[in-house]
Amino acid sequence: MKKLSIILALSLVLGLVVMANGEVMARDTVRVAIQSEPSRLNPVTREDTEAGYILSMIHDPLIELDSEGNYITDGAVAEDYEVSEDGTVYTFYIREGITFHDGNELTAEDVKFSYEQFMDEEMGSPHHSYYEGIEELNLLDDYTLEIVLESPDVAFLTTARLRGHVMPKDYIEDVGWEAYERNPVGSGPYRFVEHHSGAFIELERNEDFWHHVAEIPNLEFRFYPEISTAVMALEAKEIDFIAELPADEYNSLKNNPAAELKFGSFEIFQDHRIVFNKRDDSIFSDKRLRQAVAYAINREELIALTRGDLAVPAVGRVPGFHAASAPDANAYEYNPDRARELLEEAGYPDGFETEIYAPSGYRERVMESEQIQQQLADVGIEAEVVTLEWGTYLDATGEGEAPIFRERWSATAPDPFSFIENWYSESSWNPIFGVYHNDEVDELISQIRVETDTERRWELFREVQEVAMEDVPSYPLYWPIDGLAYNDQLHIPEDLFNDFRNPISHINLWSFE
Repeated sequence: MKKLSIILALSLVLGLVVMANGEVMARDTVRVAIQSEPSRLNPVTREDTEAGYILSMIHDPLIELDSEGNYITDGAVAEDYEVSEDGTVYTFYIREGITFHDGNELTAEDVKFSYEQFMDEEMGSPHHSYYEGIEELNLLDDYTLEIVLESPDVAFLTTARLRGHVMPKDYIEDVGWEAYERNPVGSGPYRFVEHHSGAFIELERNEDFWHHVAEIPNLEFRFYPEISTAVMALEAKEIDFIAELPADEYNSLKNNPAAELKFGSFEIFQDHRIVFNKRDDSIFSDKRLRQAVAYAINREELIALTRGDLAVPAVGRVPGFHAASAPDANAYEYNPDRARELLEEAGYPDGFETEIYAPSGYRERVMESEQIQQQLADVGIEAEVVTLEWGTYLDATGEGEAPIFRERWSATAPDPFSFIENWYSESSWNPIFGVYHNDEVDELISQIRVETDTERRWELFREVQEVAMEDVPSYPLYWPIDGLAYNDQLHIPEDLFNDFRNPISHINLWSFE
């Protein structure tokens, strides 16, 4: 008995937990499962969500969001900011005393440098167009940066806030971007430790963090291409949280009384859709064929297959819970007869052959693509499903190899501008999502940029969605509701479960109970 008491006491001192299978695991590490290995750890050029999860822990944001989606400076590099009356000058006052992980102080010069990277065409940022309206970047002193815009831009804070990452000028200029991607340095709550290729990325707590030092000392992002393996690891408490848990797995876990887990769900600021390659040399340059595909898809069947009650059929691009949503946009409700009529009008009475691309690491997207394949076959369109690993998928879809591809879009801000901005013909996202040009859409998006009256702005959002959906540059499938399952020993603050702050973006606020 005495020996057992000593063992238990030591366990408490060391913070150890004895798991059901007898393994002892220290509670100094939170392990998060992600489905794909990040393509690159570069805030400027990354396109994948997985890299964003990791970089958000390494870097600090210029401006932060609260649980209601408002812009705030608490937890941000900017201690304060001002906007001129005419909306063309933004002045950021940088907080003093913040240091990067390499020991150098963060100043306004680093913020200026970060803006310059997004503005540099040679960097190839997909967000480049968001920064094109910047006319001047003026260092007023070591801690004050003035940004002068060519014209007012109401969406500036939404689209041009550095993706939440202020980067270290001296370090990057010293080692170069390739070395930075191998060993990223920021000023955030966690430091980069090591990238174990094919396995996980390891971070450690920044003990000198200027804001709230993270409760949990170590953080690992583990790669699980097979979600079923991740679920088993979660049940065995080998991992603590699964990013982007598929709806069927969430429902299965929640209905399992033996699962020692906590659960949460929230409407996420995201839409899932299929995108068409609309370039001149693509068969889908003909909008009648895009419309035919849209009418041939039964969205309710797709949702039942992969989401259950964790999705809502989408109408337009902006999620229905937002004031800018467009309930009157053409939803192309399932109508196979109309699809066949359009095929005949376009000169394809017997249908045609095409391909649907999907990232292999996302089971739901692959399953839905296979279901769409069957639905298209019913109207005479023979579609081969092509699955590629994430990096190859991004290259293939961005370069126009994919006639149809299964996509999703997420926003991390309360303003939904990014949902419609990639329809703008001059947007750097436009070619990535198949190339689309409509002069009326361009004009409406330009008006949205400068309209300061909120109600009128939401009207313009609705109008542009109604106009664009007649062209079907992409076909909205659904707006998801995210279901989360995580270790029951983990505490995640309730206010992180909302439309704008996915809990995984604030792991530094998590703790073990």
